[in-house]
Amino acid sequence: MIGYDLIGDIAIVKFDRNENEETKKQFAIEFLNKNKNIKTILEKTDKIKGRLRIYKTKFLYGEKKTYTIHKENGCLFKLDVNKTYFSPRLSNERKLIAQDIYNKVTSKKNKILVMFAGIAPFPIVIGKTLKLKNKKAEIISNEINRNACKYACENVKLNKLDNYIKIIQCDAKNLPEKIKEKFDFIMMARPNLRDTFLSTALKLSKKGTVIYYHGFGTKENVLDEINEDIKKSKRKISNIKIRKAGDIAPRLNRWNAVFQVR
Repeated sequence: MIGYDLIGDIAIVKFDRNENEETKKQFAIEFLNKNKNIKTILEKTDKIKGRLRIYKTKFLYGEKKTYTIHKENGCLFKLDVNKTYFSPRLSNERKLIAQDIYNKVTSKKNKILVMFAGIAPFPIVIGKTLKLKNKKAEIISNEINRNACKYACENVKLNKLDNYIKIIQCDAKNLPEKIKEKFDFIMMARPNLRDTFLSTALKLSKKGTVIYYHGFGTKENVLDEINEDIKKSKRKISNIKIRKAGDIAPRLNRWNAVFQVR
């Protein structure tokens, strides 16, 4: 079975382990011939892993490059697929969360934090949605990967959101030391890590803060880890809602849990 992701004009293909090089090359040639908007075929050679969530790829066919510009939700994103994490599969998730935040924002200048923001697709889609509706916001985009932050800065300018989004490069755990303010909304686009980082998010929350949390596994497992960390923090939450937000591997689902801090 062959799977692939399309990022800009690059196709990143995942082959079965037993596929030979000749079969891979033939697939790449045929794919490029059938998809004129694609210029480069890369093979995904390992799982996305590590703190920086970087693809490991091998060039197969077409233009030999890893840089591209991806378009989604009316936004443009510059990136190097070998230096930064980006998932086109989260396009609808970004749209849904941006719309939900828009529905909840007040007339004041709302403060929004996006943790694990990468090249800033969540902040930019949120910012663009609010700007188009004339809603004011101050959005902090946080990411540990320096290369991702470099592209995030370019993407903010590219999408004309300089007045909406500020980039902070650091480990998410260090955010409470760098930011003294509290947020109205916190989007946790977290990778599949053991640490939930909820204790960090709660330090940056106030009464009424809405948190969007990405968890992995079963629905029950995600709810359990949230409730366990909330109990440890001695905080309370209400109005928790959870829905499936895609998958990251066979039989491993991503869940989006939304709740309000009390």
